[in-house]
Amino acid sequence: MKRTVIFLLIFGGSVSAQPAKIASANTANQVWQIPFASSGNTISLSIQNSSSLEAKGVSVTFNKLPTWLSFKSNAITIKSIAANASGDAEFTFSIDKKAPVGKDTTLTAAISTDDGQSWTKDIKISVSAPKDYKLYDNFPNPFNPSTKIGFDLPKAAHVKLMIYDIVGREVAQVADADYPAGYTELTWSGINKNGNLVSSGVYFYRISTDQWSKVKKMMMVK
Repeated sequence: MKRTVIFLLIFGGSVSAQPAKIASANTANQVWQIPFASSGNTISLSIQNSSSLEAKGVSVTFNKLPTWLSFKSNAITIKSIAANASGDAEFTFSIDKKAPVGKDTTLTAAISTDDGQSWTKDIKISVSAPKDYKLYDNFPNPFNPSTKIGFDLPKAAHVKLMIYDIVGREVAQVADADYPAGYTELTWSGINKNGNLVSSGVYFYRISTDQWSKVKKMMMVK
C-alpha cells in the first residue's frame, strides 16, 4: 500500500506565541500529494522550543477534519520540551476512496502550551487520482429493491453504466454522463426502462468508457 510521510519542523517559543515555520526547503504553500485510498500516511511535527524556558504540556491537535480523512488519533500531548530543544508529534492517517481527487485541502494543527500560548500550522494536501480503472461489487448483493454501484476512474471520462438480464437484454441505463477522476457511487433503483420494478433473478451491470469496460453479476431477491 502506497503512503505519504510528511515531515515538518515548527518553531515555537515559551515567551511569546509566533506563527509556525517550516524549517526546510519546502515552501509554506507546498501541497503534499497523498495516494488515493491509502493508509499509513504520517505527519511528523518537530516542535522546537527556541526559548530559555521549559515548555510544558505542549498539545498538538487536528480539528475540523474532512469526513474522508481519518486520523488514528487527532491529538497528541508532549509532556514537556526543554529549553532550546525539540519535541516530536507523529500522526497517522488514512484516506477513504470517497475523497475528492486533485483538490487542495488544508489541515490545521493547533499547538498550545500549559501557560496559555498557542499558534497554528496549516498543511495542504491533495489526493492523487487512482492508478487504475476499477468496478466495485455492488452493495447490497443480493438486493431489494435498490443497490449501489461504485467505480474508480484514473482520469475524467464519459461513462455508460447499463443493466442487462441473464440472456443479455437491456434492462436499464443507470448512467450516460461525464464523471471526474476518483471514486463515484451510483444507485440503481431496481426499476427497468419501462418504469417497472424488475423481478427476482440474476442481472449483469456493465460499465464502459472509451478506454475500458467491465461486467459484474448481481442478484435481485424479493
